[in-house]
Amino acid sequence: MIRLTVVVEGQTEEAFVKHILGPHLDALEVFTTAIVVTTRRDRATGKKLGRGGGDWSKWRKELRQVMRDGRADARFTTLFDLYGLPGNFPRLAEHAACADTVERVARLEQAMADDMNDARFIPYLQRHEFEALVLAGLEQLELVLDAREDLSGCRSLREVIAILPPEDVNDGPTTAPSKRLHQAIPSYQKTVHGPLVLDALGLVRLRGACPRLDTWIAKLESLATEGRA
Repeated sequence: MIRLTVVVEGQTEEAFVKHILGPHLDALEVFTTAIVVTTRRDRATGKKLGRGGGDWSKWRKELRQVMRDGRADARFTTLFDLYGLPGNFPRLAEHAACADTVERVARLEQAMADDMNDARFIPYLQRHEFEALVLAGLEQLELVLDAREDLSGCRSLREVIAILPPEDVNDGPTTAPSKRLHQAIPSYQKTVHGPLVLDALGLVRLRGACPRLDTWIAKLESLATEGRA
């Protein structure tokens, strides 16, 4: 048996872990708990605020607090967005110029692992943000929208990103997944629509559409082997 703590950015990520990822891992005896590290946004800018102001030192302190669990079966991971990381995130400035976000996110995960320095820790950053997962389920999103203009916007968005895998939708200030969703669908609410879409889509199809997410989940599934050792 393994006890896995997933430190997440907000309520939607927490719901994903509790209701979709967690039950899947629980069946493998990787028993999963979600802890929210970020809960607030600046009202004027919409920018994410960590507890105390989007400061990595505070995120790190919370991770350290979680990792005080000294049990042999304890493991830890994160579900943070690459887009909008705190400015003092480990080696963020060093890797900011890396245009290949596949490489950039891998380097930043390693930087986070180096900073935490705990072999039980499995770092994960979502490329580019959690809303990329919602883009994998735009057909499901249509089913939960009411307003005609939002349905039209959703269909237009499907056409725009038809050739892009969800995780390839970029991290520009106006073209990141969340920005595209809000521009096309004004009534979109992450905490309302996100969980509904992902639940309807299902983990199997989500993993098929998002290979980087799939790789992370596979790592978490492999913890079951450690639990039986």
